Order: sequence, then C-alpha cells, then structure tokens
Amino acid sequence: MQPDRISPPPGYVPYEPAVHDNPWPEIDRSLLDDARRVVPPFPLHLLPDPWACWVSETAQAAGTPTDYVAQGLFASVAAVCGAGVQARVTSSWHESLVLWQALVGSPSSGKSPALSASRRQLAHIEDLMRADDTQRKARHATAVEDARLLTEAWHIACSEAAKRGEPAPEQPIGAGFDQPFVPSQLVVADATMEALADVVAGNPRGVILWRDELSAWLANLGRYANGGSDRAHWLEAWAAAGVTVNRRSRNQPLHLAKFPVSVIGTIQPDRIAEAISGADDGMAARFLYVWPEAPEYTPLMDRLTPGDDDALDMLQQIARVARTPQAPLTLRFDDQAILAFDHFLRGLHAETRDRDGLEAGWLGKGPGTVARLAAILALLAWSTNAHIEAPEIVQQTTAQDAVTLWRTYFQPHALAVFGQSGSNDRDRLARRAVRWLRTTGATEVSREQIRTEAMGSTVDAEGADRLIARLERGGVLRLLPTPKARHRPAKRWAVNSALK
Repeated sequence: MQPDRISPPPGYVPYEPAVHDNPWPEIDRSLLDDARRVVPPFPLHLLPDPWACWVSETAQAAGTPTDYVAQGLFASVAAVCGAGVQARVTSSWHESLVLWQALVGSPSSGKSPALSASRRQLAHIEDLMRADDTQRKARHATAVEDARLLTEAWHIACSEAAKRGEPAPEQPIGAGFDQPFVPSQLVVADATMEALADVVAGNPRGVILWRDELSAWLANLGRYANGGSDRAHWLEAWAAAGVTVNRRSRNQPLHLAKFPVSVIGTIQPDRIAEAISGADDGMAARFLYVWPEAPEYTPLMDRLTPGDDDALDMLQQIARVARTPQAPLTLRFDDQAILAFDHFLRGLHAETRDRDGLEAGWLGKGPGTVARLAAILALLAWSTNAHIEAPEIVQQTTAQDAVTLWRTYFQPHALAVFGQSGSNDRDRLARRAVRWLRTTGATEVSREQIRTEAMGSTVDAEGADRLIARLERGGVLRLLPTPKARHRPAKRWAVNSALK
C-alpha cells in the first residue's frame, strides 16, 4: 500500500517560485537507486581452461552472466574445504578457505539458475559423504550408551561415598557426553545459531549457508537474534575462529575451537541499503560482491551442453584432499609468491589510509580474502591435472592472479554496490530519504518530516540538518524563502521535480 502524500500544515501558503529563480542543478546520481558504476565482466582467463570452459558453457546454457556461475564455483570449493585447507602466507599467518559472497541482480537476472549448477554438484558430494554415516551413527550410539553406563556407575559410587561419609567422586569425563548425532553435511539453507553450531560440531571442516535472499537475514541478525550475539558469532565464522554458543536445549554451552561457515546468497538492487546497513562491525566488509551486466541473448540452438560430469570429478578431487581442522592441507606461499603478495600489501596499505566507511572496511579485509582466493585458484588448477599427490605450494603466478582478480574485478563490483547505498553513512541516509521522497511524492518538506518520517526518528535534529545539507548539495532539496510572520516559521525545502 502506497503511503499518503504529505500535506502541508493547516493554513500554510505554499511558496510560489518566481520566474527568475535559478534552475535546479542536476541531481547527484549516486543518491538514486537506478545509478551504478560500470563494472568489468568476470576474467575467465584467470581460471584453468577446463574450469573456464565449464563456467562459460554453464552460463550460456542458463542464459546468465558468467559472473554468477564463477561465484558458485568458488563457493563450492569453499564448501568442500573450509577449515580442512589453509593458505599459509607466513609462519604466523594462515587463512582457512571460508568465503562470503553476495550476488546482486534483479529477480530475472539469472542468479538462481547460475547457482543451481554448483548446488547440484555439492548435493552429489553430500550423498557420497553420507555413505559413511551408518558407521558414524553406530559409533555415536556406542558413545551415548557408554556415557549412560558411566553415569549410572558414578551415581552408585556417589551414593556409597555418602553412606561412608566420604566426598563424592568426580564425574568421569565420558559420562558428560550428550551431543546429538549430526549427519554429514556441506550446505545449510537456514538455521539458528544454536542449530548451526550443532551442525558444525558434527562437520568440523565447516559448512556453507546457501540463501536465495541475504538482505533480510543480514538486517535481522542485529535486531532480533539473541540481542545481537548471533551477529558476533557470524563475524567469527568468517575467520573460522572459535566460538562458544549457549544452547537452550543443553545444560552446557557448546565450545567450538573453529567455527568455519561460508555464505553465498543473492541481493536485489533495491535492497542493497537494507542488506549492508546496521552496526558498523565489518559484516558487510567481509563479502565479495558481484553485480554483472546482463549477457546478450544466445539462441537455444547455439547453446552448448556443459561438461557437468567432468566438473564434478574435478570438484571431488578437491574434496578428497581436504583434511581436518586439526591437521589441514596447507598451501604454502613460495618465496616469489610472498614477494608478489608483499607488493600488493604495500600498495593496499597506502590506499586504505585515504578511504573511509564501507570501502575502507572492505579494503581492510583484502589481504585475507586474496590469500584465500590464491589457494582456491591453486586448487582449481591442480584439479585439472589429476595429480595423485595433494598440492602444497601457491606459486607467484597464482598469487598475482588472485591479486588481479580481487583488484580489477571484485573491487569495482564492491564499489558499485557501496555506491548504490552511499559510499558513507551520510550518503546511505540520503539515499533512504530520496526513496521516501519518491514514494510519498512530496513537493516540499520540513526538517521534522525528514527526521521523523523519512528517517523514522533514527537521527536527531543535528543529524537531520547534516542530511538535508547533503540533499541540498545533491540537487534534491532547496531551501524555500521564509514567509514574513510575527513568529519565525519553520524552514521548509522544495523537492526537485526531476526526482519523480
């Protein structure tokens, strides 16, 4: 339902602009929802030829940009590796293969068909993993029964000690086992933090959260989820760090030495501001964003059939070499790769000092993200050669390719997304106000209307003044002359008619 149009205060005589008034300036397009930067296409040449062909043919068959299919491929590698593979940049710097990815596009842009190809591959690998669940379940049942017997024996020992007037013996360690059986799993669609922690406890290499829509989930994390504690746990999940999750269904909290959870999902352009707003805790900075242009139409008769079986075989090879979080497969940067990476870090350090807001936060996550991308590219290259031995080295060319991928592809896409919601907090608020002005069809407004109605009282009077100043600079608002009156009336601003 559309909101009612704004009516001026009773008795107010609207300002009639004179013929000689200055014309409106052009509206700053960075404040409009339909404006975004030109972004580069996905650089297929950075992928090994077999994978580049599969990505291209899958995208063509689905009528979707190659960007979305490539992101599904990266997500699949992260899903089967997680904390079971790490990139070792130096002796003290390791990165688990956890990725957070956001695919931006309209509902008809082909995001879901593109991701379905990778999702099917992961489902097949999950089926193979679950073949071992029968034996795992039997071992779990034995542990539960042993815990029950130990507990009974301990209770008897406590009773006998009490009769003798002696202290009760300590509870045997095995008697405290109360973990549920968790099937083998790579993908979760949606879960509470408590349920997700149980899943990771049974799948310690980690899982990937696979969602159709990220904006509502991200917005709700800080609002309703355990007073914001879930958001804090998610921040640790990106780093595969340890967490302690309090569980209502258990007497004791669950301690996880590593909590590796990758994320991939979609965002519609008009919900970008909702998705990346909220607490300034770096949540949005952890994502790799892609927002590609729509591809040219390919006639059905010209579309190729992708080699899904070969792609699945290569992905399974990667899954087989992934190990455990306690003893992961380590891909070590060789000396030349370290030199190339150090050159990248030096330039990034200087660049980050000149940035603020979302862009600065995103750049700050660049080193860890590039290290992970380098390891993923190394695994993809290794999988095409069918080597028996697992890969061990990230070479200079691979490190440089990862830097190039992040610098020349992911960074422009991230800037396009951040520009859509404003490059800083004030621009994001200004975009929200512009959406409200467009929706209501207002022709003039007061500061109080901007503060309470457009911003929902989330800013004070001083904040509203700063916001209005930004809208004035952006050609959206213009101060109206104040009519003469005994008491000084409230200021009002005209709305640029070009906004409609």
